[in-house]
Parts: sequence; C-alpha cells; structure tokens
Amino acid sequence: MQALDLNALDEILEGHADLRRRPGAVQPVRFPVAEMSFLDPATRWVASCAAGVRLRLTTDSRSLKLSATQRAAIAPEVERTANYDLYVDGKLFSRAPAHGGARLTMEGGLIGDEQATVTFADLPAGEKTLELWLPQTATVSITSVELDDGARWAAWPDTRRRLIFHGSSISHCMEADGSSAAWPAVAAGLADLAHLNLGWGGSCLLSGQAARLIRDQKADGIVLKLGINVWFEGMLKERTFADAAQAMVSIIRDKHPTTPLMIVSPIYSPGREDESSEGGVPLTRMRELLEAVVQSRVRTGDAKISYLSGLALFDAPDVADLPDNLHPNTAGYRRMGERFFETVLKDGAWLGGQA
Repeated sequence: MQALDLNALDEILEGHADLRRRPGAVQPVRFPVAEMSFLDPATRWVASCAAGVRLRLTTDSRSLKLSATQRAAIAPEVERTANYDLYVDGKLFSRAPAHGGARLTMEGGLIGDEQATVTFADLPAGEKTLELWLPQTATVSITSVELDDGARWAAWPDTRRRLIFHGSSISHCMEADGSSAAWPAVAAGLADLAHLNLGWGGSCLLSGQAARLIRDQKADGIVLKLGINVWFEGMLKERTFADAAQAMVSIIRDKHPTTPLMIVSPIYSPGREDESSEGGVPLTRMRELLEAVVQSRVRTGDAKISYLSGLALFDAPDVADLPDNLHPNTAGYRRMGERFFETVLKDGAWLGGQA
C-alpha cells in the first residue's frame, strides 16, 4: 500500500482547531496547541479527543488503512467503544473499532498498547468520496494513512457553511455509537453544513479560554449549549453564572459581531431540575438566567442572538433514552440532532438564507 505524506493531512483533516505535531505523528486537537499549558489537565484531555474530526478525500482506492497511537476513555459502569465511522459517497459504509489502542483509567494509567490500526477493505470500485470520522472517545495521533498502490487521491475540502458547537459532555457525546452520531453532527448533516464540535466533556465551564477559541474560529453560526457542567459542586452561583455567560458572549462578539449566535440551556436531567448542588443554580433557574442574558443583548441591539430551551431538544418524556439521568444514548442524541435541525436549521432562516 502507499502511505500519504503526513504533511498532506493538513489538506484532508476537518473538524479540528489545531494540529499537534510529533516526530512521525500528527494529532488533531480541539484547542490551540500553543495554549496547551493554559488548560487544566481534564480540559486538555477531553479537548484532545477527536470528537467531530474527520478525514475527507476523493480516491479510487479499494481500501483505506489508518494507523495511530490511540488512548480511549474508560468510564465508570459504561463500556465505550472507540469506533471509526467511514462514509462512502455520503452514506455510512462501516463503523468499526481499531485493532489495538490503549485505555486510560480513571486514575490516569494506561491499559494495553497504544498502537492502533483500522482497515476498511472492499470499498466500491471507481472514484468516490471518503469521509472517515475519528472516535470521539479517544485521542488519536495519526502515524500513517494508506491507500492501494497506484491509487489516485485528492483532498476533499469541506467548503460548506460552518457551525461551531460548544458545550459539555452532552455535546461531546461520548455515549454515542460513533462521532458521526453526535447530535451536532446529526443536525449539521441534515442541514448539509460543516461543523466544528467543541463539546468538552466535563469542561464546559463558561470560560474565557473557550470563548477565545470560539472567537478565533471561522463560523457562519455559533451554538453555545451552557449550564450542566457548572451545576456540579455549585461551581458558579447565580450572580457569577450570569456574569460568565455575558462575558463569553462579549468575547465571541469581538470578532463575530453579527454572526448568528444561539444560547441553548440544559436538557432535562432528573434530580437537577429544581435541586442545586452546594448552593449552585438549579437547571430551571439556569434556563431563566440564560434567557435573560439573551434578552439583555437583544435590548442593546444584538439582532443575531437567540435563545433555545434545552427542553426543546430533550425533555422528561425522553427519559427512557437517558440511562444515567444525565447523558442521552445514541437514540437520544439522534433525536436531539433531528429536533435542532427541525427547530433551528431546516428553513435556513437562522443562518440568513437557504442552508
């Protein structure tokens, strides 16, 4: 097989914020590499996971092989599979885990060999588009991408309008069967839009660091799904919660003054709706505060900001697809993506024209 030059990955990778280069490896990450030391270890790890990252190319090769060093997350009481999703000409061709790869324990140790390989054979003959989604549950440092000897290939840039989604684990979607099954991917796919998933599991803290990252990205629309991570341990009280949300919007508006921006409040979560954690803000109150933030911006002339209750995406009747009372399963995420498409993206009006 022929191996692509690692430098060519710049041309075929989409859905990342930056590339971390090591000798013989390229790792797509969802934060600026130059600011790695600015992030706490937990945020650095989840933002290194490859949620929404994909390789896009056209080729006549009948096979595709990717090798990498891979570290996948182990979650308490949940077995997660680090699946690779391959789409051929826009249709899911195969979803499969790599052979090999290490698992990261809750204590920070590693189980297994980091070396991982995934191979897709018997691809359709002739020229076709390939889109390979990397696993959202793992960090992936690509060491080689191989095609058939003599096969032609070219980059397939994603020139569609681009949405940015920022949120918690409920936007990161580690519980989904694959990265393309995350609700931001479902919504963007239905609307035929490109997207960048900046869902950081456990680390959507209404932070200035996240706001600066979003501010500096190309975006035709921005979705901030805020609240659930700061419920835990009462991380933000009512006053600081509203202030942090305002600050995020202000920072983003520095470079995106008229980009459509939607704030989405928490989805339904039993035991957290009217209850606070250590004096923090219950979810019912978070929804009121976030709607008030949007209303205050509208009153000062921001015509491109809007609010959507998370209950419009996932509410109490959907609880059967909320197995741990916090994270939806694949069916739940699919429903969230479909509802966001139907509510926000379908007619193209939110982005200012047909999608």
